[in-house]
Amino acid sequence: MKKPEHVLLIYPPLNNIVFFGTFEPLVLEIFSSIAKQEGCKVELIDIRFDPKGLENLAEKGYSPDLIGLATHGYSEVSIVNELARTCRSIWPHAVITVGGGQATITPELFDATAYDYLVKGPGENLWRRFCREGLSRQSEYQLIQDDHVSKEYTFPTPDRGISEKYRQHYRLTRGGGRAAFIVMTQGCPFRCTFCAIWPASLKLYRLRVIDEIVTEMKSIKEDYVYIGDDNTFANYNFANRLADEFIAAGIYKKMVTACRADHISKHPELFEKWASIGLKEIIIGIEATSDEQLEQFNKAANVADNIKAIQILKQCGIRPIVHLLVPPHWNHADFDRLYDFIIEYRIETPIIIPLTPIPGTKDYKMYKEKGEIVTESEEFFTFNFNVLKPKHMGLKAFDHAYDRIEKRVYSLKRYFGGYCGDIKFMEYLRWYIFIRIYLLYLRKRRKKLYKLVNPALL
Repeated sequence: MKKPEHVLLIYPPLNNIVFFGTFEPLVLEIFSSIAKQEGCKVELIDIRFDPKGLENLAEKGYSPDLIGLATHGYSEVSIVNELARTCRSIWPHAVITVGGGQATITPELFDATAYDYLVKGPGENLWRRFCREGLSRQSEYQLIQDDHVSKEYTFPTPDRGISEKYRQHYRLTRGGGRAAFIVMTQGCPFRCTFCAIWPASLKLYRLRVIDEIVTEMKSIKEDYVYIGDDNTFANYNFANRLADEFIAAGIYKKMVTACRADHISKHPELFEKWASIGLKEIIIGIEATSDEQLEQFNKAANVADNIKAIQILKQCGIRPIVHLLVPPHWNHADFDRLYDFIIEYRIETPIIIPLTPIPGTKDYKMYKEKGEIVTESEEFFTFNFNVLKPKHMGLKAFDHAYDRIEKRVYSLKRYFGGYCGDIKFMEYLRWYIFIRIYLLYLRKRRKKLYKLVNPALL
């Protein structure tokens, strides 16, 4: 075992439709900074835009000592496994590591012989140790976990220079230009049944060192910044102080992030402050329009707070991107009630997705035990397809009801009827076109899904 000289970082392609943007491989940029601090030479391949990047490196005689692979979610596991096997074939003597959320909650899904080490949970300290001390090859992967995770989330400023050749591709989907990606917290203190975030972070919720965030924001060249946190505002004092530090440093970026509705309803003044420093959109996890359903999700929220949060954001000049789940027990009346909710509160651009039980979540265990998961094929666990047995109709009828509400919500009739808030027509038109292309994509892919499903469920 010797200290690695050459480190290769690999970012895999996504296996789903991109709603908000294509973002930089931030975790690998962080790992590049750590590796360089430990004296390693680093290469990064973003397979999304460089599908032959590994082969091209090999042709040049490149031979890494340590390879780090990132994972997204369940739907990309087979992609990452195949990349690892490719690396093993090209560079048989390299040590291959993998980590990330899905690796943490379902390590058994990863090819045991393709990797040497699989990291569970936060990995920044372990990665530094790997780069400083080195690792030895294994016949099957060893499971490693940091038993001394710092309560403070701290890491060096990401090495954005390592991804410079790809940066032209990192941009928001709906116009606005190139965008950077940043994280300010890690994990979530809540325990929603459908969510993989809290088990993937080992139930931790960590706040990043504020001075580090300010330094990084100052270094970002892009005007648009996507804050990739799951819960930036769960700690009021942290979020309030961070905004004050941005103001003091003269930082203004056009920002997008996610937030729970109850944090917004409890602290409207906080979001007025964040609006003043550039926060433009917040993805709100409304999830449901009834308290009963929210309780079933263990959301620890209520409809009144959800509605209040939408209204507060509109008053602050921040657009709420409302996230709504479609559970399998819905009938046609439930779809109509969802549409009425969107109309009543003039929700400009709701994101409506089928409830998807990701392996490793409480929902997956429940639906699996009930025998209500219609396919285990990971390519359909992308939050785009219904993979659960509908209660009141066949799978095709359920999909038709889903398509219908998407077309009703993103219709010119709704826009010109005055039920779309203050969104400009050309922006709404982009959504209108996107949704129709999206539905065509779903219909094409569902043909394969239906072949995998018990015909009696169709």
